[in-house]
Amino acid sequence: MNTKTFLKTALGCCIATTLYGCGSDDKDDVINTAKVSFSIADAPVENAQEVNVTYKSITLTREDEEDIELLLTNEEGEETPVQINLLDYQNGDSLLVLSEAELPIGEYKELIINTDGCAENNGPNQPTDACNVVDDEGTHPLKTPSNKLKLGSFTVTTEATQAYTIDFNLRKSLVETGNGYNLKPHGVTIVDSEAIGSIFGSVDENLFAAGENCEADTGNVVYLYPQATLAEGEVLGDEFDPELANAPDNVVAPLASKMIEVGEESGIYTYSFNFIPAGEYLMAFSCSAVNDDPETYDEITIADPAEQVKESITLAEGENLEIDFVEIVQ
Repeated sequence: MNTKTFLKTALGCCIATTLYGCGSDDKDDVINTAKVSFSIADAPVENAQEVNVTYKSITLTREDEEDIELLLTNEEGEETPVQINLLDYQNGDSLLVLSEAELPIGEYKELIINTDGCAENNGPNQPTDACNVVDDEGTHPLKTPSNKLKLGSFTVTTEATQAYTIDFNLRKSLVETGNGYNLKPHGVTIVDSEAIGSIFGSVDENLFAAGENCEADTGNVVYLYPQATLAEGEVLGDEFDPELANAPDNVVAPLASKMIEVGEESGIYTYSFNFIPAGEYLMAFSCSAVNDDPETYDEITIADPAEQVKESITLAEGENLEIDFVEIVQ
């Protein structure tokens, strides 16, 4: 961004280190607050060079309480939408969009990113100034549902300053249509920035042609699953939207997936997963993951080669864990 921007809260007189009901001197109405920061990050997607989104505010919803709206402003305090290219913030980089805002403690049902100029981009010849995707064929309109991205829940506590990352996994959330692209909430998550780690590693180039259905140039993907092992009868699935895809019940959906990248100088093939919550995981490599549609279950062979599965991976908070995929010679 060329202009430094920040978000301010629309709580008016209610913002303070310790809050009271607006216009009230009754200390029984005290509202405890904590400082909260939000950053935006992204996972790369192979079919786009830019994913530009204009947004103007963030809305926080609570049970039986008024919504809190965080408005985007410039240094002069003027409300101003800002356009960002999500692909500028990937592989561990992030953009701080809200710094130490004082929010009431408690459970928040939903965080809503309010976009600007993205709602009507659902047909041919639509404007692309506010929201767009740039790919090999040019610039295309980008739509968000009703100019909103309704995300998940989070908690504000009094323990310390909390920092959250809004992680756009574009391999899940960016959907190509006949008239452009849709950016959907599916695949966009809110993660506690203090309780995350990363998983990275290299992939043996020999694996790109070692499986049954390899597409050596385009099909090389590492999948990350939110469980340590497979139960009896379960199979590893490709990317799909559970609300839309008619996937069998025994298919395990990935938490994330990454295309293999090659270093320009090193020539080494690598992958990385960032902003991953600490926990137990399973990983697998596939050389045949071509055209993995984020909405439908494509029955891609995972793992391919079959032995390229890593089970019982434990990721600790703050850990940068290296997991390499190497050809197994029989």
